[in-house]
Parts: sequence; C-alpha cells; structure tokens
Amino acid sequence: MLINFLLVLIIALIWLFFAYNKLRHLAENVKQKQSNIYVTIKKRHDIAQRLSDIASNYGDHEKLAHFTITESDSVSNANITSSQTSRIIGNIQMMANRFPDLKANSTYQQLMTQLDEIENTILERREAYNAAVQIYNSTRGSIPHLFYASKLGFVEATYFEVDENGIEQLPSFKTDDGKILRDTMGRMASVATENVKKIKDPKEHKSQETNQQE
Repeated sequence: MLINFLLVLIIALIWLFFAYNKLRHLAENVKQKQSNIYVTIKKRHDIAQRLSDIASNYGDHEKLAHFTITESDSVSNANITSSQTSRIIGNIQMMANRFPDLKANSTYQQLMTQLDEIENTILERREAYNAAVQIYNSTRGSIPHLFYASKLGFVEATYFEVDENGIEQLPSFKTDDGKILRDTMGRMASVATENVKKIKDPKEHKSQETNQQE
C-alpha cells in the first residue's frame, strides 16, 4: 500500500512539474514582450525630450515643459508618461509647421526619423506581446490548466490596446506563481508525511485518534 501511495504521489508531482513549467514558460514570454514594449516607450520619451529641448528655442516653450519618466513599475505612471509624450510630440509637430527653421533643423529631422522608427517598433512589439498573451491565455484556460492555473498564481494577461482617444493602454502582467507553488508543495509534503506515518504504523495512529476523542 505504501508503495502504491508513493507511486501515485510521484506521478502527480511529475505531472505538476511539467504542467507548471509550461505555464511558467508562457508567462515569462509575456513578461519579456511586455518589458520590450516598456523599453521602446522609454526611448520614445527620451527622443521627445530632446525634440522638446530643440523646439523650446523657437517659441511656445511653455507648452514644452520638461517631464521626467518615473522609474516605477506602476502602470498608471507609465500610462501618464506615454500620454504626456504623445502630447509633447504633437505640440512639437505643430510648432514645426509654424517655424520653418525648426522643421529644417538637421537634428530635428534626425530625431523625427528615429521617432518614426520607434513608432514602428512599438507597433511590432505590441503585436508580438498580444500574440504571446493570446497563447498564454488560451493555454491557461484550457484543460487541465484551467483547474489549477489561478490557484498557482497564473493570472489572466491583459492585451496592449489603444482606447477610443488613441491613447495607449499599457499592459500590466505579474504572476505570483513562485510563492504559491512553494506554499503548495510545503502543504503537499506535510500531507504526504502524515499519510506515510499512517500507513507505516496504523495501530499507533488509531490509538492517537482514540486518545484525542477521549
């Protein structure tokens, strides 16, 4: 009986190992794609700031006040920064139409070229992120992962979208699978140890239960 119990336990642990690793791999892929987006958006911010420095010499500098990206994991802060960046870039482009010298500035032109490339990169990385999210969510919601994914900390991932105003809604995706898995494995080990004790010495265990009832 003890051998059968241990065999079932080993099979269950092996299955859990492979199932967990599959979800973990897909989740890490989503996180990597998310990080790539944030890095590119930070580059766009840096270019917008350099454009702001150049454009401030031509007038309407009060509309181009410096803004600093916050080194934070807060999605709300990242969304605010992205919105500010888009607004500053829009103001600079309007100024360039009013000031031919600004539009003809070689540094301005170089930065605008880099900005176009970054916008294309963001689009490509957004599509790559959303594709990774689709694969992860589909796997997470399929059987047998459906029955344990949430309990192990694998939350549903959100897509990178643009709202009706054309403002990017940056995604937030974090999992708590590591801590939950450690806690789960600890509980499983305790249960397994207790069951082994019961199987090895059923008389002693029965005596303990009788004493507890008395």
